[in-house]
Amino acid sequence: MTTGDEDSGATSDEVSATHPSVLLRDVVSALDTAVAHVLAEADPERRITSVSMIDADDLAGGLDAPTDAVLLVGLGTGAVLEWMRGRHTEGRPVEGPRVVFTKANPSGLAEVAARAGVAVVVVDARARWDRVLTTVQGCLDRVRDDDPADLTPPVDVDLFGLVALVANGTGGLVSIEDATSARVLAYSPSKGEADDLRVQTILGRAGPPAYLDLLRRWGVFDAIRRGGEVVDVPEHPEQAMRRRLVVGVHARSGRHLGSIWVQEGARPLADDSADVMRGAAAIAARILTREMRAPSTEGQLVQRLFGAHGGIDVSSAGAYLRWPVDEAVAVIGIAPTGGDQAVYEDAMAAVGGALRLHASAFAAAAVTTVLDGRAYLLLPAVNTAAIMRWVGGLVTKFDGDAALAGAVLHAAVVSPLAGLADVPAGRAEVDRVLTATASAPGAARVTSLAESRTAVLLGEILDVVAAREDLLDPRVAALADYDRKHSADLVATVQAYLDAHGNVRDAAAAVGVHANTLRYRIERAQQLSGLRLEDRDDRLLTTIQLALLRTAVRR
Repeated sequence: MTTGDEDSGATSDEVSATHPSVLLRDVVSALDTAVAHVLAEADPERRITSVSMIDADDLAGGLDAPTDAVLLVGLGTGAVLEWMRGRHTEGRPVEGPRVVFTKANPSGLAEVAARAGVAVVVVDARARWDRVLTTVQGCLDRVRDDDPADLTPPVDVDLFGLVALVANGTGGLVSIEDATSARVLAYSPSKGEADDLRVQTILGRAGPPAYLDLLRRWGVFDAIRRGGEVVDVPEHPEQAMRRRLVVGVHARSGRHLGSIWVQEGARPLADDSADVMRGAAAIAARILTREMRAPSTEGQLVQRLFGAHGGIDVSSAGAYLRWPVDEAVAVIGIAPTGGDQAVYEDAMAAVGGALRLHASAFAAAAVTTVLDGRAYLLLPAVNTAAIMRWVGGLVTKFDGDAALAGAVLHAAVVSPLAGLADVPAGRAEVDRVLTATASAPGAARVTSLAESRTAVLLGEILDVVAAREDLLDPRVAALADYDRKHSADLVATVQAYLDAHGNVRDAAAAVGVHANTLRYRIERAQQLSGLRLEDRDDRLLTTIQLALLRTAVRR
């Protein structure tokens, strides 16, 4: 995904003079332990204005990055060296990325990078690329948030300012995690004093299993979820873990928003560290609540493109995103189902960075956002069948992801749409499909309105009927009441009879009774309710009313 305001006809120096940018050294500092080392950093004032990601498939297809910083994902040492050699011709650098992030460090890379005028940041092999992309983009977002044109209100401190305050007040190494403990939102410099748990957390990996199990047995995670209590976790020499303090962050409503961790470094923590952390938890709660309501300028623009916050002029959105207004597009909606519904919004926010990374690998121009617990992707409508196949693989990549708290992802696709002006309508369509199908038993993981029209229309018809009490049939309600009072199965019997189109033997087999027993139950149901199941209109109405009962039970 390209994220920035770069002008394809301008050099990186010219762009940085007129567009928000961040120093490369500040980005490296923000990445902290995720950076192994930096090659060819001759210019201490080198800046980044935009970042994108390309992989081996992009290079094979001739795609190059239109940004001044690029993440080379999945490229081996040979491919990285070959790509870097293409950065200059006859000793003269070519236009293109001037900062490269890679996990490969082949012999000779430093010399090639120096000739090309490119700074190379070698990323720790254990680091997750979605975490790296999110961190770099976060640095750019914070610069843009300082722009006078930003729509969010000014504040005294953000999460990064808060970790600096806590680090100064406690003397320790600070990190703030989200509610799922799967994403680090901000952290202070490690100064070479981080233990393995902190290193792994910053890299986007799970900590040592044995130590995490120990924290669970000590009740640390339970205390975080309860909130209010600063937990003093002692050092554990066998696991090479240092002492740390942790406190949960909760909104006034009681909603769990995250946690603050302080690891002891070379010096003992300050005596009043617990008081500092209690105050920090209250401030963090206000910041996180505000950030959930007020995304960055670019994030808000993308959300408006999808129809949120009153919408936006598509010409302005297209100019900002470098996206042709009339280019055919595809809109994908992704929603979690099952698991803990109370954390859907936090869960989707936690996997949003990974979704962005995968979408960018499929289409460099991809745009993603998360709204109301659902993720939305905007792609060029190159090939609908290919998009459907890719989305099918995408949602299964997150099966078992701890951030989803037991939920699985379902998706709906609308493609092609005529252009950016149709994106809000596309979002509305995928929402219709997801609402009707995502929680239905046996629902396809990926579908569209064309493939699920019956389920969508029937679901919306049922919603209309359910909203009007005068359209609810008291005869079917009487059967349900009788079943509850007498532990009978008249509703299930009538349902089986209708499903079998009046075939008594098939209906009896479906409910596991003799055909004569089924005939008796059907007659009893008609006597109690007044329904006439030999009448086709009564059968149609009863089918709709029984569907309403099933929908009410699922909800």
